[in-house]
Amino acid sequence: MAAPDGKDLYETLGVSRTASEDEIRKAYRRLARKWHPDLNPGDKDAEQRFKEISAAHDVLSDKEKRKLYDEFGHEGLRGGFDPEQARAYQRWTAGRQASGAGGSSTEAGFDFDLDDLFGGFAAERPRAPARGEDLLLLVDLDFAEALRGKELEVEVPARKQCPRCTGSGDEPGTKRETCPECKGTGRRQAVRGPMRIMTSCPACNGAGVIRTPCSQCDGEGTLPDQQRVRIRIPPGADNGTRLTVQGRGAPGSGDAPPGDLIIETRVRLHPFYRREGLDLFLNLPVTLEEAYDGAKVPVVTPEGSVSLKIPPLSQNATRLRLRGKGVRRGDQRGDLYVDLAVRLPEVSDPELAEAARKASRLYKRPVREEVRL
Repeated sequence: MAAPDGKDLYETLGVSRTASEDEIRKAYRRLARKWHPDLNPGDKDAEQRFKEISAAHDVLSDKEKRKLYDEFGHEGLRGGFDPEQARAYQRWTAGRQASGAGGSSTEAGFDFDLDDLFGGFAAERPRAPARGEDLLLLVDLDFAEALRGKELEVEVPARKQCPRCTGSGDEPGTKRETCPECKGTGRRQAVRGPMRIMTSCPACNGAGVIRTPCSQCDGEGTLPDQQRVRIRIPPGADNGTRLTVQGRGAPGSGDAPPGDLIIETRVRLHPFYRREGLDLFLNLPVTLEEAYDGAKVPVVTPEGSVSLKIPPLSQNATRLRLRGKGVRRGDQRGDLYVDLAVRLPEVSDPELAEAARKASRLYKRPVREEVRL
């Protein structure tokens, strides 16, 4: 998932740069609940805000990504970024500043490739066969599907061999010729002097050859396509959970392997259940009789219905606990916390009104006595 360019990721989550993993996780959950698309239907600003929050959490919750971001900022998150080359460039810059612009003692014999700073990102030179890019797919699940798991078939972008050039990338009937500017090396010295700064040859874009690109695939050798992939979301998926399907991403160049398909889940809210980690919380409606006399009532859990014992004289919002009946993720089990919601009959009845008046005389003290600021 791409990072929100120009925006500080720590500010996006509202945490300090020294925030712990737990603080980052709590900030993400709080903001995700506020800006979730299900709570803001049709609000494009909220949807964009949710994407930025998810992208910031994706980086700051990953130790390696967070380290690169702290050191290099957003540039460190770009594809192909080479931190070692970046550090080498910083050392060279520091040496020039320390010795002066013409200081030959620092620069003598030092080769530096401008294209390598961003792994070829700065130039359009062809590279050696490279692994295909990872593809990100957002999957919407309802609350029950996320708890119990789901199998589904999705269609993802792919590429197929170009039929015109049979994958060569060259226009049929043409031949490649050695580039006269770089003599086939693909590299040229950008600055003359004791330090050799190399860059891609502009005449051949670093290929070392002059070629006529295929008119159908524009020299890529492949064309856009689609592939159907069957995936399985395991039980216990949460909002923002990421799964990797190896080898189902974009195809690699040459003989390199394809990338991976990254599945990210978005879970819809539920009117009665809510989730915190592996624990579930349920607002369970009960009758006056069940709360007063006590009862055994059915409660639906992720693994089926169980019987819950309600103690006599239970008050509204009394919390009961069902151990091990929460979210299941592998060998881990959460708990299900049930908050009783005592419901009055939705009818007007003289006998019920009289019973309520008699019941009000049984209170030993005012019911709102402890409500204060």
